[in-house]
Formats: sequence, structure tokens, C-alpha cells
Amino acid sequence: MRPARKRLCSALLAAYSLFSLYAAYCVFLRPRRPPASRQQRHGRERSSLGNEEWNPWEGDEKNEQIASQQRYETNLQLLKHMKSQQEQIDLRVQIWGKAAIGLYLWQHILEGLIEPAAVTAQWREGNIKGGKTHFRYRNFPMVEPNWSMLRSPRSYLCNFLGTVYKNSSREKLMEVLKQDGLDKLCWIAAREQWQPQETNESFRIYQDALLQSDLTLCPVGVNTECYRIYEACSYGSVPVVEDVMTPGKCGNSSIYHRAPLQLLKTMGAPFIFVKNWEELPAILEKEKNRSLQEKIQRRKKLIEWYRHFKAQMRHKFINILENSFLPNDQGG
Repeated sequence: MRPARKRLCSALLAAYSLFSLYAAYCVFLRPRRPPASRQQRHGRERSSLGNEEWNPWEGDEKNEQIASQQRYETNLQLLKHMKSQQEQIDLRVQIWGKAAIGLYLWQHILEGLIEPAAVTAQWREGNIKGGKTHFRYRNFPMVEPNWSMLRSPRSYLCNFLGTVYKNSSREKLMEVLKQDGLDKLCWIAAREQWQPQETNESFRIYQDALLQSDLTLCPVGVNTECYRIYEACSYGSVPVVEDVMTPGKCGNSSIYHRAPLQLLKTMGAPFIFVKNWEELPAILEKEKNRSLQEKIQRRKKLIEWYRHFKAQMRHKFINILENSFLPNDQGG
């Protein structure tokens, strides 16, 4: 046993001595390599990453590029949507009346403005657009018939104050009125461009024209029906209505023999309907020979019809509202 232990101890001591000598050599005698420069370290790092240069903010930049691309695509889609809406045919809705329901709809629901701003103004208008629909509000004047309106002679046979559109029947009307000096017998104030907002002064002139004319000429515009027809009724000036179809498609004369202006014809409106303004000279010639008494009776008939017409419309409106939209006790 003792020789074996001695040999083991001698081997361990020899191994320890060799390790100690190698360690001393590495520390004190082995030549040292110069430390690698910063540039060389970066070179090794680049070589380890391949040819791509490392960027510590690379992730954020990629996310920003993706977000930017998404915003661009969203804006592009929005522009395409807006363009497609603009290319669609616009709708036009006109709100007529001075009643509280019309005023509430315009000011509180549609949030539209009315000009002139003064609430005492007789003639107030507004224009707004929502979606692809153009809304227009027209405030009718409140007119009460009086003795002078009914019985006084009027200075003009007819009147027309309005816009003469190019290539329209209104140009034909102007040609007819100039024949044989008929325009001298009527109050004519034509303009080439429509004015969207009226003023107190323009309303006063228009009101005087209605009051001083036995007839009010009502040529078609965008549609056959217009404000002028009902305003003329308020002042006892008989509307001379051009009874033709327009691109507004207010009726189909091949199906409804009373189209256009079905409602007025059904209600027996005491108007003068013409298919062509070539009929106007004969109408005005007849007016010249009409006595004042005949004109007074006709004014009374027109104003009374208009009062009945408004009452009937009010009754129908309330009836439809109550029976179709409002609940009743008998229903479930």
C-alpha cells in the first residue's frame, strides 16, 4: 500500500508543478496581442451580421413606415369615396312655409341659417347641403286681403320678375313679350343669373309687381311648379302657368292625364294654363277688354280658392300624420 500511495502523491505533485510552471509562463513570459480597435470590433460585428448595417431603431422605423402606408391607403379610399359621391346625381329638397313645423325642421334639425337674419323680414331664405342632397328653405309672406287689393285697378296686365336661362322657354317668353310692345303693358324685370338670396328691397319690388298686375307669368324653371304660383295667389294675381313637363320629372303625362301639376288641377285651381307662350298675346288681348268688376270677382274667387286649398292641405297632412305615424288606442 505504501509504495502505491507514494507513487500517486508523486504524480499529483508533478502535475501541480507543471500547471504552476505553465501559468507562470503565460503571465510573465508569453507575448501579448495588442487590443483590437473599436473600428475592428465594429467590422467583426458587421461581418457577423452579414452585409446589412445594424440600426438600433430599425424596428421603430419599420412600424412607422407601415403606419404611414396604412394612413395613405385610408386617405386614398376616403378621397375615392368622396369623389364617387360627388359624381352621383345630387338631390334637391325644397322646404316651403312659415309654419312652426317647417321652421323647426330647418333651424333645429337641419341646422340651417335664414337670410335676412331679422325675424320681422317678410321673405327669408336658406340653402344648405347634407350628403348629396341640397336643401332650400323658403319663407312665404303672410298676406291678408284688404279692400284695396281686391277692388283697386291695377296698372299692369301681367308681370314677370325672374331669371331667363339660356335655351329655355323663358327666352321664348321674352321674344313673345317684345312683339307688338306687349312688354310695355307688363312689369318685366328679367336677369341672366339667379340670385340665391333676396333682400327686403327686392321683396318690396316683387310684392309691388304682384299687387299691380292682373296676371303673373309662371314659366317653367328647374321644375314646372315654383314659389311664384302660390305667391301670386296670395296677392290675387292670377297665375299663367306653363303646363309642360321638365327634366325634374314631376309626373308622367303618358300615365296621368293631369300631369304635371296634378294636385292643382285636381283641386280645380282657377289658373290659366298654356302649352306654349305663343298663346300669350291672345290672353293679354282678352285682359284688355275685361272690366274691373270682372277682375274683382276673379280676384275674390282666386283668394277664396287659395284659402280653401291651404285648409285642405292642412287637413290631409294632419290626417296622414295621425293615421300613419302616430299610435292610436285601437292599435296593438
